[in-house]
Amino acid sequence: MKHRQRLMAVAVAAAFVQPVFGADDDDRVLSPVKAEAEREVEVQSRTELGRLTEYTPLAGSVVEREELETVRFVDSFHELLPRVPGVSMSRNLRFTDGGKNYTENRIDGMRARSTGTYTFIDQVNSGDIERIEFIRGPGSVLSGSNAIGGTINVITRDPPAKREYQVTGEAFEDGGYRMGLSGGDRISDSLGYFFNINQLDKDGWREHTDQKKTSFSTKWVWRPDSSSKLALRYEYIDDDYQSAGSLDEAQFRANWRQAEPGSYLRTAVKYSTPSLHYRKMFGDFGELNLYGQQRHTEQTARSSGFTSGGATLGDTDSDETNLQLMYKHNFSLAKTSVTGGFDYLDTVSDSRKFEDLSPNSFRFSRGALTSHSKSYEKNKSPFLQVEFSPLDPLRLTLGVRRDDIRYRVDDKFNDNKDGSTSYQKTVRKFGAVYEISPRALIWANVAEGFMGPGVSTLLGSGTPTPATPAAAWASRYVPANMDLKPEESMTHEIGVRGSFDFGLKYDTGYYETDFKNLIVSQACIQNVEFCRTRNVNAAKASAHGFETALSYDINRYLEVGLSHTYARYRYDNYKTATADYSGTRRYYTPRNHYNLRLVVKPAAGWRVELEGDYLDSYYTNQANSDSYSRPDLYNLRASYSARSWSTWLHVLNLRDSKYAERVGSTDAGVRNSYTEGYTPRLVRVGVSYQF
Repeated sequence: MKHRQRLMAVAVAAAFVQPVFGADDDDRVLSPVKAEAEREVEVQSRTELGRLTEYTPLAGSVVEREELETVRFVDSFHELLPRVPGVSMSRNLRFTDGGKNYTENRIDGMRARSTGTYTFIDQVNSGDIERIEFIRGPGSVLSGSNAIGGTINVITRDPPAKREYQVTGEAFEDGGYRMGLSGGDRISDSLGYFFNINQLDKDGWREHTDQKKTSFSTKWVWRPDSSSKLALRYEYIDDDYQSAGSLDEAQFRANWRQAEPGSYLRTAVKYSTPSLHYRKMFGDFGELNLYGQQRHTEQTARSSGFTSGGATLGDTDSDETNLQLMYKHNFSLAKTSVTGGFDYLDTVSDSRKFEDLSPNSFRFSRGALTSHSKSYEKNKSPFLQVEFSPLDPLRLTLGVRRDDIRYRVDDKFNDNKDGSTSYQKTVRKFGAVYEISPRALIWANVAEGFMGPGVSTLLGSGTPTPATPAAAWASRYVPANMDLKPEESMTHEIGVRGSFDFGLKYDTGYYETDFKNLIVSQACIQNVEFCRTRNVNAAKASAHGFETALSYDINRYLEVGLSHTYARYRYDNYKTATADYSGTRRYYTPRNHYNLRLVVKPAAGWRVELEGDYLDSYYTNQANSDSYSRPDLYNLRASYSARSWSTWLHVLNLRDSKYAERVGSTDAGVRNSYTEGYTPRLVRVGVSYQF
């Protein structure tokens, strides 16, 4: 506890930062302001809608390519995301809730999915990532109104300035390998390309965690003239993986390597994503951006861990199409920028479920069709944002976004599941940045949020109502509810960021978010009601927290980095038929999370990083009757780079601690869920050669 108290004292005494900027073109977006000469650039060029810069009144972090090549993650949640402030323990930025769409996913600024999650990073070709932007909180008007927790924008690599090819290979102690080839060149002054292909094949330490994943992507960039650019990209991913499920406490203590007894969980999914981006500059004052992207998903999954007669197979075929039009114009009066546009997302999904004829194997053997439906979602969102500086050190941002969301379900199997609904709301956003000194800024924002229930929330289980209450309970049946109201939120944030001459960079912020019409999964009365749980607007909640990051270059041999998240989430009003959770804290929400990195560079080309990850205990159920304290985890990463080749050694869970990724329990405090993802000490070695 003493080392945690010392870390907390440091976090409170100083503000911490990771760089939160990056550029896809050196002719368009500024790097962080580091010198007085750079500060002479007009402030309109220091901000870009939907992107993180030093002058953006948003909380966020950027993981740059250098850090990505240090971590070389296989599993982003366990290896990369602990380094980012504000990542919760389940699905979303900031707010732990596996059933909520509080996080938006984008590739190169384009919305890739209608439902968001931070594991989206694993659904993008990891060999083709230049940087990842994590915007915490509601973001700009370009972010969807549902992005109450934040937005993850994966920026892919552009063609290099000169010919560049690289081969990479890694071996894993727990069985398996990863290998890849990437390259790019300029065919002419106006045309260039980049590509990456890689193969992951791993056994996994825990039973039933095999994975085979093939990723390919290519981007072509053409500049027809000095004022325009056209980027075309295509990505294909084929991912076939097993899941080990969860254990109860006795099973975990007896053998934490085993899979959930009787479960053979498997997902086989293919993503195909073509996209384009056209940009046209009109002198020094106007900029037009046109975006288009379609993500096609084909997925087969065994959806539950029940044994014979209970497991089901699901086939899903979906298209998610995002079209964007955006125009920005700069004015000399008060250094004003006006950006307007239209964001359109269209999703069509065909879902079939079958009886599983081989529940005790990893084969997909389909039996009788048990449900079939098609769902349609259209999201039309015009937006407008105005930035201006009434005083030289002050930058104000006013934004408005109108979301019109329409859902329609066509049940091909059971007519009483047909339905449609729509939600409309205009959200307003305000931000301010004040330059305290050339090296320090203070920022603040206020933003509304609005989340229409997703199709899966509206449909529940999406299957016919069971014949008896007992059957409904046994099958975990969730009834449809097309009358759900959208959730609404209000977020207030304030923060400071900057740097000192001696090498310390800092970024820290505080937020408060209030929810109303909160959708919760309410327990049904066993063997009385025809359901296991139901989705209802039954709660109000409030959350607040601090998010802080530090980067300190002590000297050329030594660096220190620290990320800290303080989070509190409380239900103000939440009652069910069997319990009153009003005043309780949200489970899976530790008060403090620290991630500390110490980097040593003993000689040219060498880099050794020791990472420590610390979590406070957290409640394992909504009744707050039980809590779990995960052991502290340590990772060691060492690498050596020469002119054309590099090699690395990673040791994860250095102390070989026994732990669970997440622990859940009943309201009575009986621990019944030690979830997958954990691993003992694990060694990986790799080498790359550039030619």
